[in-house]
Parts: sequence; C-alpha cells; structure tokens
Amino acid sequence: MRPVILLGCSWLLALSGCSQLASDHTEETADLTLAIAHINDHHSNLAAKQQISLRIAGEFTDVEVGGFPRVASKIAGLQQRHPDLLKLHAGDAITGDLYYSLFQGDADAHFMREVCFDAFTIGNHEFDDGDAHLAEFIRNLQDEQCQTPVLSANVRPEVGTPLAPNRDWELFQPYVIHEVSGHQVAIIGLTIAQKTRQSSQPLPSTSFLDELETARYYIDTLQQQGIGKIVLLTHYGYVNDILLAQRLPEVDVVVGGDSHSLLGDFAQVGLTADGDYPTMVTNLDGDPVCIVQGKDYAQVVGELIVHFRGDRVDRCEGRPHLLVGDNFNRNGELLTGSERAEVLRYIAQSDVLSLVKPEPGLQQLLEGYSTRIDELSAQRIAYIPERLCRMDPGEAREDSCGQAKQSDLHYLVSRAFLSQSRHADIALQNAGGVRTDLPAGELSIAQVYQLLPFSNTLIHLQMQGHEIKQVLEDAIEYSITPGASTGGYPHGAGIRFAVDMTQPVNQRVSELEVQRNGTWQPLLMEESYIVVTNSFIASGQDGWTTFGKVMASDRYQDTYINYAQAFIDFAREQKVLNRPDPSFHSTQRIIQP
Repeated sequence: MRPVILLGCSWLLALSGCSQLASDHTEETADLTLAIAHINDHHSNLAAKQQISLRIAGEFTDVEVGGFPRVASKIAGLQQRHPDLLKLHAGDAITGDLYYSLFQGDADAHFMREVCFDAFTIGNHEFDDGDAHLAEFIRNLQDEQCQTPVLSANVRPEVGTPLAPNRDWELFQPYVIHEVSGHQVAIIGLTIAQKTRQSSQPLPSTSFLDELETARYYIDTLQQQGIGKIVLLTHYGYVNDILLAQRLPEVDVVVGGDSHSLLGDFAQVGLTADGDYPTMVTNLDGDPVCIVQGKDYAQVVGELIVHFRGDRVDRCEGRPHLLVGDNFNRNGELLTGSERAEVLRYIAQSDVLSLVKPEPGLQQLLEGYSTRIDELSAQRIAYIPERLCRMDPGEAREDSCGQAKQSDLHYLVSRAFLSQSRHADIALQNAGGVRTDLPAGELSIAQVYQLLPFSNTLIHLQMQGHEIKQVLEDAIEYSITPGASTGGYPHGAGIRFAVDMTQPVNQRVSELEVQRNGTWQPLLMEESYIVVTNSFIASGQDGWTTFGKVMASDRYQDTYINYAQAFIDFAREQKVLNRPDPSFHSTQRIIQP
C-alpha cells in the first residue's frame, strides 16, 4: 500500500488542474477488502492510564490501560495480519497532558513518526497555540523514514501566513489517495469549523469552511477522477459524522474524532458506549456507510474491515481494542495464581479488551521523556510575591495569608479557567477542587499538579442567569448539609455575590453581578451566559446539581483542556501571580448563622 497522489492544487483549480493528475488512472471495479487501524484524540497522553477499573470475569478489577507504546504495538500486530493496513489518526494529537506542557508537541510528533500514520487530520486543539505552532508540529511529523500526509479540506490559511508561507496546500492537503491492492482509496480530511474558530486560536485570516459543502465538493472532485472508494477522516464528532454521512453521496467510511466516543459492546466490562462499532448508516445514494471512532487518550485502537463490492460497501466488521496491561488488582491486592489465570482467560475471549505489551523501543523512549518530565517539573513558570492561600468561608485566616476575607487562590484558579477558556463569561470552581496553598517564591509545574491533581478538563456550559443563581444555591446548600462536604462551596471569577446563610434554601444568594468589558453589571435572570468549570462539578458532583441538569440537556462542550495545564499556561502568561484585589472575590459578603 502506498500513497499515489497528494494534491497541492488551489480551491479554484481543483476541478481542472487536480483532476488531470489522476486522469491516467481508471478505478478498478473488482472487490476489495480494506483494513483500517485508527485512533483519535490522544491529547498528548503518551503514558498509560494507571488503575482503571473494569468488570472482568464478573468482578471490578484495576488494570493499566493504553499508552502510546501499546498503541504502536497493537497497530504493528494488526499490520502483520493485514499487510495493506491503513493507519489513520483523526486529530487532536496535542494539548491536554504534561507531555505537551513541557515538550510542546515534540514528544507527540516523535511517537507518531514511529507509528507513521497514513493520514492525520487536523483537530481543533491543534490550533490552541496558533497557526505558527501548528506549522511547526506538522513539520515535526515528517522525517526521512516517515512522511505522514496531514489533511484538512475545509481549513484555508491565507498565503503568506505560517500554514501557507508560499502557496496554497503547502503544509497540509485536502485529501490523499492511497493505492491498496491495486485500488485507489481516497481519504478526505475535515476539521470541525465553528468550534475551532471559537475555542482555539487560529489566525483571523485562517478560514474554516462548511464541513458538509466542503466534503461534497471534494467527493465530486474525486468522482470526476474516477475514484469511487472514499473515506472521510474527520475531527467533527460522532453525531455530526452520522448526519454528515447521511447527507452525502458516494461516501463509504467515516473515521472520526472530537467527541471522544466509545463505540462497541463495552457494557460487559462496566463501561458505557455511545454506539455500535462500526455504526452503520446509509448515504444519500442509499448505500451503506461505516462510521467508527476510538475514544481517546491512546486507550483504544479501532480495527475496521470494509468489504467493497466494486465501489460500493458490501459490509463492514471489526472491533475496538481497549489496550490493557497484564497486572491486575482487586481491593488493593495484586492477583496471582488461579484468579490471575481467570482474568487472562476472560480477556483472551473478550470482544473489546486486548492484552498488549508495550513496544519495547517506544517504552524505552517514553521512559526517557518521563525522566525529563521529572526534571522539567521543577521548571519555574511564575513568581509569587506573597503566599496565596485557599480558604473556605468562615475559616480563620493565618496572618501570612493577608487581610482578604475570601480565598485568593480559588479566585486565581477560576481566573485561569476564564482566561484559557477564551469565550466564557464566568468561571466557577468548587472549594474542594483546590488542594493546597502556594508559598511565596518561584512557582514550579510540579506545584501546579499538587494544587490541581485530578484528571479534570474545562467544560463550557450554556446557562441562563436563573440557572447560575440556582447552581450557586445548590452548592451552598450542599456545603452546609451534615454529612456532605464543605468542598462544594462555590468560588469564581467574573462573578460576585452576597451570601446569607440565615435565609431558607434557595434564598441565600443575592446581589449577583458579572464583569463585562471591565465593569460590573447585574446578572440578568433570563440572559444566556457561557460558564467554564471543571469536569467534575460540571457533571453535578459535589452538590452542583443544576450543572448536571444542564449537561443532561446537552448544553455543554468539553474543551478537553486539562485544568492544571490551563493554570500552567495562565501562570506563564502572567509571569507574576499577585493577590487579587478583594473586589474581585466571588463572595463579597457572607452572613453566617
């Protein structure tokens, strides 16, 4: 299997000049069995996830899952089984883990070159640090041994900017054509447009075209070249992929990303899936389309087998491989003997679990990066002139924490969320999510991961003013309920309010204001606001019940920005983290019972 055409024609010349490139090729009509291995959204998670709980042989068992050395090992095994295997990555390779914070995509590019994907689609988070950084990442994906085609048909940088320094389609392409067993298979890349514009940092001059119209255009272009086997490699989301496939002609396969969707029969191991693997729909012509996605964080490799009869999909089959290690724990005890043997037998018979040993060379490479992480975690990212304290309402303040009556550190964490969100109006954070004070002096990356130690991401919630008031009431009630947790108390940035604990439930919060354009304005009960928060309380945990209802009504967006990385990036930008003016604290006044 080899790439035969990688187009570099402009949008306007695509129908004429580009079609000439393939005019000498006539698409075969004989049957083809196409094998695809795919991942998506690994978000710089190169190391394995420790102690994930799965139901194995009827009991919940803690096991190590994923990691890029296991991804490489599994794909290599699949390639031995399917010599013409297409290896695809559906975007969001970078941002989200310490491997990105410290290595800025270099480590990800190194591991991806070792796998050497046959196509990689640009995701929205590839733009998080701008066009110039993405251009550097694309260049780092290429070396003498590996030339991974980078795709996105609907991203149009202006010529003269980092992604097109001299001409159109200079660093990435709209599609690539691979020759597989004598057949031409086209792969079109698509990037989610609105989300990338609004939640990342592309240049204003970089355009993002409509996904449907762009796909239709290039499908027509390929049809005119006589190419009838078409794969969409999308970073567009599972539900969007289904709708897209149903509205397009001629499309055969959609390999997707963005929504981090887990597909397959995972109920057997205690996980909730979003749909079947593969998910089957019909396109505009009434022909079958196979849709797949592989969750996230280098945990799953998808194996899709597509049987073509001529240029039409006859049937699809395959399975997801959740990559697990070979150490198993229950109740803190390592399984041995007959219990371990029973677990191994279960995994061998499973349709969704795969026991995979990390590829030795990449495991050694990862250990090298991990050693450097230990060293770089001591790296100083900002200066703190005075101790920054976390503090719950009513808690006695130490003299070294200053005179403010509320928590300086909770405000700064919330402000970091608001800053890195870029589009939220308000940030909210639970008291218990900030775990330690920060002493005066140089701030290190390691200290940030002690401050914010959980695996949370930033979530955007679309809420009306009355819902924001209600979630504050929820959190305050939970924080004073016997047997609950004071860690539920709300803190924020871009919002302030008064609290009267002597009032009945749902009547304790008043004088609500939001900061807009540098001025404080009343929170309007029927106006819509974007709230950014951490993924733990966004799901309704710690008493934040109304957040959970908003998520259940599908008025949310996971940015997949790790919340500790958000604080690291904020601290680097600020350089100095000063105590905030007390007028910025969210709780401006509190009356205790």
